[in-house]
Amino acid sequence: MKFLDKLGLALFSIITLVIAIVLCLIGFGWMDPTIFSILIGKVLISQTYTYIMIAVCILLMLLAIRCIFFSEVDEKKEEDNSGILLQNEDGKLLITVETLKNMVNGVCMDFKEIVKSETEVSITKENEIIINVAIDVAHNTVIKNISSKLQTEIKRVIKIATGLDIESVNVRIRNVENEVEINKVISEKIAENEENTEKNNDKIIQKNIQDNNKKKIEKKNVDTKPNEKKNTSTAKKSQNKNTKKTK
Repeated sequence: MKFLDKLGLALFSIITLVIAIVLCLIGFGWMDPTIFSILIGKVLISQTYTYIMIAVCILLMLLAIRCIFFSEVDEKKEEDNSGILLQNEDGKLLITVETLKNMVNGVCMDFKEIVKSETEVSITKENEIIINVAIDVAHNTVIKNISSKLQTEIKRVIKIATGLDIESVNVRIRNVENEVEINKVISEKIAENEENTEKNNDKIIQKNIQDNNKKKIEKKNVDTKPNEKKNTSTAKKSQNKNTKKTK
């Protein structure tokens, strides 16, 4: 939300609150409504105060029109600025900032020397892409080589995938991790993966149990049907025999 939108929202909120309080006071009989007519009459007597009141009213009207009719246009502009819009004969393609971030993070994961990474992507008004990467590298890493390789690889991958040229890739070495910290990060990742696999296995086991129970129930229903037929046939035969004996 821009400054003008915030200012308009704040002013209209204050004005609405004041009007609501005044109307409540008048409604309860705690304020005489003729006070406002006296104040307005005094303001209109002075030409300077009249011009000030007109200027304030015009300003509030412009802010109201700005907030009502042009806020959606600004939102659409912000959406368009959240990525690079490519257009050809077949249609449009929007490559978002989030997509570029994910691509950069994928490139960082391919480097064994990089332990952690955080990416920020900014797009200028001229549609130039600037990528800022903050990385934690392992101990005994040649920082100059890894940063140069990372810059080249990021530009290459994004160029191949999207056809976009990157203006600059800025690499910031945030920290140099020792072996203990690296092992800790690796163990945390392994534990997280194991936890996810356990959850997935539990879901699969529960699903298999439910499927087996359904199959057992269906099998029982199938087995009981011929038995019911046999019982009904034997009952009919016994009834026929009894009728013959009575005759």
